Amino acid sequence: MIMALQHDLLADRQGTRPRLLIVQPLVGIGDMVWHKPWIDHLAAHFDVILACKPTAKAPVLFNGTDGIIGWISIERSLRGKTGRHDGPLGLLRLAAAFRASNTDHVLIMHHSATYALAARLAGIRNRWGYGIGGSRRWLNCGACLGRDARYEHPTRKLARFASMNGFGLASPSWRMPPTGAAQRAADSWCDDLGIPAFGATGDGLRDMVVMGVGAMDDERKWPPAHFAALAARLGAHAPATRILVMGAPSEQPIIDAVLADPAAPAGLIPNTAPLDEAIALINAARLYVGNDTSLLNIAAACGRPAAGIFAQSTPLDYSDSIIPIAEPDGRFGEPGAIARISAAQAFDVVATELDRQLAAGN
Repeated sequence: MIMALQHDLLADRQGTRPRLLIVQPLVGIGDMVWHKPWIDHLAAHFDVILACKPTAKAPVLFNGTDGIIGWISIERSLRGKTGRHDGPLGLLRLAAAFRASNTDHVLIMHHSATYALAARLAGIRNRWGYGIGGSRRWLNCGACLGRDARYEHPTRKLARFASMNGFGLASPSWRMPPTGAAQRAADSWCDDLGIPAFGATGDGLRDMVVMGVGAMDDERKWPPAHFAALAARLGAHAPATRILVMGAPSEQPIIDAVLADPAAPAGLIPNTAPLDEAIALINAARLYVGNDTSLLNIAAACGRPAAGIFAQSTPLDYSDSIIPIAEPDGRFGEPGAIARISAAQAFDVVATELDRQLAAGN
């Protein structure tokens, strides 16, 4: 695909990089993290306009990615809310937004026919996409995936599609460097709380563990009492290590429940930092432990040990940074399954990693 695009645009755009519209319309922050290595790779070769939903927080996740020159906000199917791109008129508005990207090339990282049709209505000449189901009729470039790929994990689906179309990655690399401003804010916050440095001088780590207590739905939320009990065990095991209880501002009640639990140790630090500062704090932590949600994927992208609590689906395996804390009976997806994961089980995983870091001197 890279060679094809460069060849097609050579005559049209002498002296400039080819321009590519990438459509990645999944709703979550974690969804965007999963796609990031391939988008980073394409942005190294093309001037990319990225079309995505506002809930994915792509401008934060791709901050500093020089090849991304513009954004299109997709406002449809927003977790039950109707947006300006829903319905027949919304399709026409979306096509107009695609047309305004001023590119002859689009890559759609999704199976929905809506985005392929919008690209066709926009008059975009060369249209790549997954081509699963009805979307194939509106695509005209590259190899398409079969129907069997529809329910594959997004990382495996995109890896296969990329390999088929000339932009595959032998070893996908997830990178999530914090912005300079966010790093300065996180450093100042840690200094104010007296959280000391950890490990080798200059590596930026702090002697802290981040607990991510929120999640998209209740079945993925480990009970606050379990987080409190885990914090108590960690406090006894590593009394100098500070523990951050992190969530979005909307998850403040969960944070409060953890701190108010009778088992919670003194000194827990609540945190509802904006996403960019949360990324900086996770980058600086010895370890992240939390629910199967966006912050877990961000921790993995930061290259930090990311202990994930999995009960609704089998543990993620796309990154070696993810350390699973899995439903002990293997009955993934059952209502209430997450409560069967005990604080003792989680502590064994987390303490093993913290002890490994001490033994390794980092």
